[in-house]
Amino acid sequence: MQRSFTYTLLITWLIAFGACKTHYIQTDANGGNVVVSDSIIQPDSQLVQIYLPYKKLLEKDMSRVLAVNKKEMSKGKPESELTNFLADLLLEEGQKVLKQSGKDFMADISYFNYGGIRTYLPEGEITVGKIYELMPFENELVFLKLNGNQIREFLNTVASKGGESVGGVRFSISEGKAKNITIGKKQIENEKYYWVATNNYVAEGGDDLDVFTQKDDYFKPGKLIRDIIISHLESISEKGKIITAQTDGRISYE
Repeated sequence: MQRSFTYTLLITWLIAFGACKTHYIQTDANGGNVVVSDSIIQPDSQLVQIYLPYKKLLEKDMSRVLAVNKKEMSKGKPESELTNFLADLLLEEGQKVLKQSGKDFMADISYFNYGGIRTYLPEGEITVGKIYELMPFENELVFLKLNGNQIREFLNTVASKGGESVGGVRFSISEGKAKNITIGKKQIENEKYYWVATNNYVAEGGDDLDVFTQKDDYFKPGKLIRDIIISHLESISEKGKIITAQTDGRISYE
C-alpha cells in the first residue's frame, strides 16, 4: 500500500513539473484573443532536489525485471492463457494470505473482472512497469462467502458476458447461462457455502455483480492485487522457472 501511494505521488509531481510553459489569454471587447503574457514557470529548486532521487528510484524499480514469460499472453473469451494465469495466480496466492492470516477457511473460486485486465503480457522479460500497465487500479484482495445459489447467479453473469477470468471452477455456457458447474471437481451444491477470492471493486457490486453485495461474510486482508501479482512473479523467477499458462476448457460452450 505504501509503495503504491508513493508511486502515485511521484507521478503527480512529474506531471506538475513537466508542464512548465503557460500562456495567458484574454478576450477583447470584439471577441478576439489577445496574448497578455508568455512566461516560464520555474519549479521550486528545493522541491526538485527532494523529488529527483525518488524519480530515479521509481524509474529504476519500474524497469526491474520480475520474471520471463514463455510467450505473449492476451485476454480472450470464453477463456485465455492470460485470464487463466491471473485467476489461478489469485487463487494460489489467496490461499497463502488466508493461511498467514490464521483463517480457518480456504478460497474455492477466484475471479478477475475482464475489464480490469488492461493490457497483455509480452513474450520475454516482464517488468514492474508492465504489471502497473496490466493492473493500474488500486484494487485490493477480498474474500466473499456465498452460497451455491449465489455462485450460480454470479456465474450466470459471467456466462452472459461470454466468459471471464475464473479459477477453481468449471462450467459450460448454454443460452447465456452457466451449466454443469463444478467447484474443486465436485458438482455445485445450492445450500453449501463457498469462498470467492476477488477484488474490492466487484465485491461492492461493480461490473453488474450485485450478487456479491449479498455475501454472507467478508474478509479484506489489506493487500493490493497488483502487489500480489508482482510477488508471485518474483517467486517464479526465484525458483528458476518462467511464466507459463494454458487454456484447459474451464469455460466452454455447449
